[in-house]
Amino acid sequence: MADIALSGIKKAYGKAEVLHGIDIDIKHGEFVVFVGPSGCGKSTLLRLIAGLEPITDGELKIAGKIVNDLTPSQRKIAMVFQSYALYPHMTVYKNMAFGLTLGNKGPLGGLLGGGENKKLIDEKVQKAAKSLQLEEYLDRYPRELSGGQRQRVAIGRAIVRDPNVFLFDEPLSNLDAALRVNTRLEIAKLHQDLDATIIYVTHDQVEAMTLADKIVVVNEGHVAQCGSPLELYHHPANKFVAGFIGSPSMNFLEGKVTATSEQYIEAILDYDGSTVQLPVQSRTTKVGEKITVGIRPEHLQEGVDLPFQLKARVNVVERLGDASYLYLENGADDPLCMKTDGHSTIKSGDTVEFSANLTAVHVFNADGNALTRTTTDDRYTAPTLSS
Repeated sequence: MADIALSGIKKAYGKAEVLHGIDIDIKHGEFVVFVGPSGCGKSTLLRLIAGLEPITDGELKIAGKIVNDLTPSQRKIAMVFQSYALYPHMTVYKNMAFGLTLGNKGPLGGLLGGGENKKLIDEKVQKAAKSLQLEEYLDRYPRELSGGQRQRVAIGRAIVRDPNVFLFDEPLSNLDAALRVNTRLEIAKLHQDLDATIIYVTHDQVEAMTLADKIVVVNEGHVAQCGSPLELYHHPANKFVAGFIGSPSMNFLEGKVTATSEQYIEAILDYDGSTVQLPVQSRTTKVGEKITVGIRPEHLQEGVDLPFQLKARVNVVERLGDASYLYLENGADDPLCMKTDGHSTIKSGDTVEFSANLTAVHVFNADGNALTRTTTDDRYTAPTLSS
């Protein structure tokens, strides 16, 4: 069983601390994705798990064993790098078999010792090549392969080692759009076939949503939220996660609390000066405090039949065939985005009225933390609010 536990993990370079006490539990067989913007610390965290860099403070356990002071080979992990890291003078077969043929004192520990057990090595390589559809390329050199094929070779080299944990460091970032989709599907199928523990780093939240059992959102060296893809999508813990997860990103409208009741708040929006009543807990919110209202593009609907209603001028229309995205005037740097049907006839310059169910509206306090909803029913009677 390859459970992984990170407790209070810190990493500092000199006086600069880049990871500030990371706590994560990963169960055997889980596909966990570390996601976040460039420079947030996700790749550094992966390198600490791999043993490529020392941990400044905290405890790392793999399969119940503390591995802080163990070398990468002693941790029984396999890593797939963004740059493939293939040996150009070796064939695909030799690249995949290389880690198994080293001597016991080799940099990878010589898993099968000094080139012995050639039959077993061949079986492992052939099995991995078949699962990755690389059988016809085993005699080729990396320069004779496409980017996607090279990435599959790098994955195959990891598979033959039978590791406890697979680590992927932005493996698809060098591929074009079509190859990214195909290789992403291959990695998902690989996880199902191997029943392996996989930790995958990416800055692409679409990859995170489509691949992960569990997503760890990292921001400035902290875990912003950890949970299933749908949990993060529907119940973001804070404004950062809400804006990072989802494409296009969530719309945000600033406002100020004007009245409260036990289970509702009333706020006036900076957007158009309209007043809205929101079914969220108000225990930690006071009159006069600033809030942020978040609504995803797909939850905005044309027309005013729903409780949350706004009006705006259309600046840009993006038509994608099955859907159209309307970018609405917001009086700020980021326009509001609304997803509509692909047959929509709305054009730039039109003024549209749009609305949303209150169950789809997120509210964040001045610190960016999500306020808890108090109802899932849009058909409510507005309470008496006190200012």
